[in-house]
Amino acid sequence: MAADDEASAADHVLRVALQHSQCVGGEVLEEEHGLERVRIDMNVEMPLDMKADGVSSSGVRTCEPVVLKLPASWPWQSPRFYLREDFPRHFPHLMPFSTPPRPCLIDGNQDEFFLQFGLVDYGVFHLVDQLAVWLRKAAINGLIDPDQGWEPMLRRGYRDIVELDAENARSLVDRKGGWAVWKSKYYRRGDASGRLGVDAEAWMSSDGERTPLKTSEGDDTFTASPMRGGIRMGSTVVAIIWPDKNPDGSAFVHSTYMPEDLETLGKLRARAEEIGCARGLNAFLSNLERSFDGFVLPAPIPVAIVLCARRPVHLIGTESNIELLPYVVDIRAEPERRSLFAQGDDEPVSPAAHYQSISAPLLRSLSGSPDQSPLVMLGCGSVGSKLALHAARSGQNILCVSDQSSLRPHNMARHALGPSHVTENKADALAKELEGFNLRPEVHKGDLGSDLRDPKIAEALLPKHAGAIINSTASLSVREALVDAATPRYRPRLFEAALFGSGRGAFLLADGPKHNPNHADLMAEMYATIGGTRAGKLLFDKDEGLEEIRIGQGCGSLTMKMSDARLSAMTASLAVEIDALLAAPATDGTIVMGTMGDDTPATRWVRYQVPAFETVTIAGTDGWELRISKRVADRIRAEAASYSAVETGGVMIGCTSARLKSVTVVDLLDAPPDSTRSATLFMLGTQGLHAAIEARHEASGRTLFDVGTWHSHLQDTGPSGTDWNTAAELAAERTPPSILLIATPKRFHALMHTKGQD
Repeated sequence: MAADDEASAADHVLRVALQHSQCVGGEVLEEEHGLERVRIDMNVEMPLDMKADGVSSSGVRTCEPVVLKLPASWPWQSPRFYLREDFPRHFPHLMPFSTPPRPCLIDGNQDEFFLQFGLVDYGVFHLVDQLAVWLRKAAINGLIDPDQGWEPMLRRGYRDIVELDAENARSLVDRKGGWAVWKSKYYRRGDASGRLGVDAEAWMSSDGERTPLKTSEGDDTFTASPMRGGIRMGSTVVAIIWPDKNPDGSAFVHSTYMPEDLETLGKLRARAEEIGCARGLNAFLSNLERSFDGFVLPAPIPVAIVLCARRPVHLIGTESNIELLPYVVDIRAEPERRSLFAQGDDEPVSPAAHYQSISAPLLRSLSGSPDQSPLVMLGCGSVGSKLALHAARSGQNILCVSDQSSLRPHNMARHALGPSHVTENKADALAKELEGFNLRPEVHKGDLGSDLRDPKIAEALLPKHAGAIINSTASLSVREALVDAATPRYRPRLFEAALFGSGRGAFLLADGPKHNPNHADLMAEMYATIGGTRAGKLLFDKDEGLEEIRIGQGCGSLTMKMSDARLSAMTASLAVEIDALLAAPATDGTIVMGTMGDDTPATRWVRYQVPAFETVTIAGTDGWELRISKRVADRIRAEAASYSAVETGGVMIGCTSARLKSVTVVDLLDAPPDSTRSATLFMLGTQGLHAAIEARHEASGRTLFDVGTWHSHLQDTGPSGTDWNTAAELAAERTPPSILLIATPKRFHALMHTKGQD
C-alpha cells in the first residue's frame, strides 16, 4: 500500500481507507485552514428493518459521511474523524464540545494507537476499522453494554478540575434527595474577566468536610489571595446535589445518555431538572446568594457544583450506579450587584473533569494492592522512609513512625524525603510527608531501645490494632527490646528489614506465630546458614560490610556507600516481600535474602522458612531459656537415635543475650575423635575442638560462639549428680554461659552452673 511520490497525503489516506470493506466511497476535499481533508462514506451494518428505512432507530444512517482531517504534524499524529453536523448527540464516546461531532474511537491515546502500526497505511486502515465498529454499535444503541456497565459521560480534555473522593460523594445520595456543601481549596489561573474553560481555568480540591454557607468578618469559607504569576488561590465550596424521589416514592433513575454540552447556568438548571436534581440545585443557589448579602469580594471565586445522576446500572469500573457530573461557575460578589451571577441564566458554566482525591481505595486500586492492616514504622532512615512511602502509596495506613535522629545533609543521598526537611527530626518529617496521603501517624522521637521496655510507651508504639511492626533501625538494642516487648498474645506480626554489603544485599525477617521464632532467633539462624553464599560474603566480609565514611567536617558515621537507585531497588523488593507475607497466614518464621551482582542490577531473592524454636528452661538460673532451632533439635535426636546403645554428644553453637536471658542454639559441632561413649556416660574429647570452635566462629562472621555441650541419656531421666558436676566443670573451663543440654528419648533438659551454686 505504498503511496506514489506525486500523490498528496489526502490521496494516500483515501486510497487506504477504500481498502476497508465498509468504506464504499469518498473524495479528497479542499483544504481547510491549510489542513488536508478527506471524506469517506461508511456503510453501516444494522438490522434489516432499519436498513429498509435508511436510518436506525438511534438516528444513524445506512451510509454515513465522515471527514478525516490531517493534522499539521502528519504523519506524526493520526487523522481526526468528524461526523456530519446533524449527527445525533445522545451517544457515549463522543468528544465533548466538538463541532462537528467527533467520535472517540480508541480507549486511550488515538495517536499512540495509530503510531504503533509503524506504516501509515496500517494505522489508517485500523482507525477506519474502529470507525466501522463504532458506527455499527451506535446504530443499535450498543455503545453502552449493560453487562459491562454504564458508560460515564466523556469528560476528556477539560481544563477545569474538581478533585474529591467519589465514594464519599456517592455516600451522601439517598432516596429522598438533597444537597450538601463541602469546604474546598482552589486555584484559578487567568484574568479576573476570563471565562472558565475558555481563557481561565480552576482546580478545586475538597477533602469532604461539610461547612455551612456563610460569609462574615473573620470567616474563611470564601477567600481570594492576591494574584501571583497569573494565579489566585483561596477557599470556596463544592455543592453535592442528588435527585429527589419520584412521586410514588421510588428512586429517580435517569437512563438516557446525554452529551456534555452545558455552557450556561440556564442549561445547568435544565440538566438538573432532567436528572431530578432541580430542587437541590435551586436551594443551593438561593442559599449561596443569601449568604453573600452585604458581603463583597475583590475577585471572582470559582464554585463547584456536582450533580449526582442515578443510572439504571452500575458505572463501568465501579459498583455504584451514581454518576458524578461536576461543573464550575464563577461567583462575583461585586459592589452594587444584583446577583452573584451578573448574567443570570446566561452566566457561563464550565463542565469539569473529576479527579479522584488521594485515598486508600484509589491507591489500592492503582497499585493492585489488597486492603492490608495498618503498619508501625520503627526507624525512619533511608530504608524505613522508603518502606513507609511504598506502603502509603499502596493504600496502607501507618499508625506510628519512630526515630530519634534528625535529617542531615548527607542523608539526602538516598533518603525518601527531600532537602526541605533537613534539620527536622526524621519521624516528624516523614509524618508530614504522609499527611499528603491523608495519613496522620503518631510520632515518637525517643530511644526505642529503652522506650520499648516502658510498658506505657510500648503500648503506644505497638498498638494492638496494627497488622505489622516494621523495624528498619538495624539496631541490636531495638531488636532485643522489640522481642522482649512482644508477648505471645500480641497479634501483630513483627518484621525487620536491613541492607548490607553497600546495598548489594538485603534481608527481611518475619517472625512466626506467637513470635516464635523471634527476630533474635532468626538472626542467629541466618548467621548459621548463609556461610559460603554471596549473602554471607557481603554481610561478613569487612571490605563489603559497613564502612566509615566522612560526611562532615571532622566527623564520621557508621553507614554504607550506595546509590539511591540501588537502595530504592532493594527496598522496593523488600516492600513486595512484606506485602506477600502479610497476605498469607503465618505458619513459620521467614528469612528473605536478596543479593545483587557486582556488575548487574539483577537480584536473586531466596526465602527460607524457619519453624518454631524449641524452648527449654535452664535449671540453675533465674529464668534463663535455651532456644533450639528445629533443624538442630532434629539433628540431636537423629544422632541420639543412631547411638541407641550408648550416650553421645557434641558442642552447641549459637549466641547469648543477657537482656533476654536466652541462649540460642543454631548449630552443632561433632564430638572430637577422642570422645568416649558408653551406656552410662559420654565424655567429650578435646582433639581439634578449639580449632573447630574458632573456625566456626570465623565462618559466621564472628557472630556465633560455643555456648555449651549436649549429650544423650538412654532413659527418660533428668540431670544426674554427674551432670551437675559436669556443668560446674564447664562453667569453670569456659566463658559463660556454659549450657549443658541433656537429650532423653522424650524431652530435653538444660542446666547451667552459676556462681554461688554448691
